[in-house]
Order: sequence, then structure tokens, then C-alpha cells
Amino acid sequence: MGEGTNRVSTDQRTDGEPRKVTRELESEITEVRSRLDRSLAELDRRRHELTDVRLQVKRHPMVAIGAGVAVVAILGGVAYAVWAARQRQKPVSKARRFREALSRMVEDPHKVAKSEPTVPEKILAAAGAAAATMLTKKLLERAFNTIGQQREPVGAR
Repeated sequence: MGEGTNRVSTDQRTDGEPRKVTRELESEITEVRSRLDRSLAELDRRRHELTDVRLQVKRHPMVAIGAGVAVVAILGGVAYAVWAARQRQKPVSKARRFREALSRMVEDPHKVAKSEPTVPEKILAAAGAAAATMLTKKLLERAFNTIGQQREPVGAR
């Protein structure tokens, strides 16, 4: 953008007559306009090429194949998830899962419901929570200290 601004100064052109200065300015404006027109035409051409799907598939066939495979895989996954959810809602499937749950309950009743945590488990959980809290506090303090040091003016140190 700032290419032509250095050349446009009134000091250089005051020594000539006004018509000559006007013609020079007009020719410079025409030159800048033509460069701008060429740049805009090139941008428009590139935009058309970019949005031309057939051209992009010709230029980048492997990328197009990869994108197609990804779209098919995503759609297939969604279709399978919908099909599986509908299958799970059928009464026969619900009865089968209920039968399996009952057989697991009969085989090992201790696995059905977890008992209350033992004293060592409670102590370990409390110690883990305290350690995580202290670690988080230290990390936050360190982060805030570095942010505060970065905002200090250079002369304040």
C-alpha cells in the first residue's frame, strides 16, 4: 500500500509548471490503477479457481479421495450409532441385557453394588485431594507472578 506515497511530494514538483505536474500525477494515478486492476483480476481468478470443485479434484486427487473417505466414514459412523440405539430400544434387546445382568448378579453378588469405601481408601482420597489443591495453588501463584513481571515497565526493574 505504501509503495507510491514516497514519490508523491509537492517539493519535487513545484519547480515545473502546474499542467506538467498535473499530467505527471495523472499518469502516476493511471499506473497505480492499472496495477491495482491487475492485482484484483488475479485475486478474482484465484477465487474462481479455489471455488471450482472439479478443478481442485483434478489438481489434488489424493486429498479429494481422503476427504471423501472421511465423509463416508463419519456418515457411516452416525448411521451405525442410530441403528444401534434403535436396536437397544427393542424389547427383545432389553430383555437380553436384563437376563445378562441377572446372571452376573447371581454369579457374583459382591460386584453388583460397591460397598462403602474403607478407611484407607478415604485417607488416600483426602490426601490426594489436598495434594492436588496445593499443586494447583502453587501453579496459579507462579502463573500470576510471571504475568505480573511481564507487565512491569522496563525502567521499573
